[in-house]
Amino acid sequence: MKKLAIMVLLAATASASAFAGDLYVVASIGRSDFDMQKSDIDDAIRAAGVTGINSSFDQYDTAYKVQVGYQFTEYFALEGGYVDLGKSKYSGSFSGGNGHGDIKASGANIVAVGILPLNESFSVFGKLGLINAKVDSTVSVSGPGGSASASTSSTKGRANWGFGATCHLSRQFAVRIEYEQFNKLGDDNTAPKKFDAMLVSAGAVYKF
Repeated sequence: MKKLAIMVLLAATASASAFAGDLYVVASIGRSDFDMQKSDIDDAIRAAGVTGINSSFDQYDTAYKVQVGYQFTEYFALEGGYVDLGKSKYSGSFSGGNGHGDIKASGANIVAVGILPLNESFSVFGKLGLINAKVDSTVSVSGPGGSASASTSSTKGRANWGFGATCHLSRQFAVRIEYEQFNKLGDDNTAPKKFDAMLVSAGAVYKF
């Protein structure tokens, strides 16, 4: 998916002269939040017969995305590219051993963007689209009987939506902040249950 996003970006840049003023790219970085509960993971481990669990769970991570957009009108655009939501991390000890696990999420996405200009410098927007979300989970456990590890992967098309604001610094440059949500990522094999992931990010926009 990363290679696909880079190819799209390069192709878009190469054709910039044909879409002058309408084509743009966005590079953003932010903080993701995997909406999962430590208690759900603990319960799944207890269901396997484990007792005496003492655990920690970090549901936040650094995330980034690269998008290519085309603005058809003052009020409407399409964007697509690659989103890396980072990973959540679980660590725990239990009677006779300990375990670690993480869940990563990323994928190519495409969104429709509705834009409301407030004045020449500021606009707000809302977006609705899809992400081809790949969710990878890994688990490792060690105890008196030895150690073991397992990994699973799932790729599913899921809905995502968001909203934000853009500050236009010049005809070519802008900055924006936004909130996005990616719904029901993963499946029953990659996590105790499907989960939502949120992303708050800030980015730079370059218009061709």
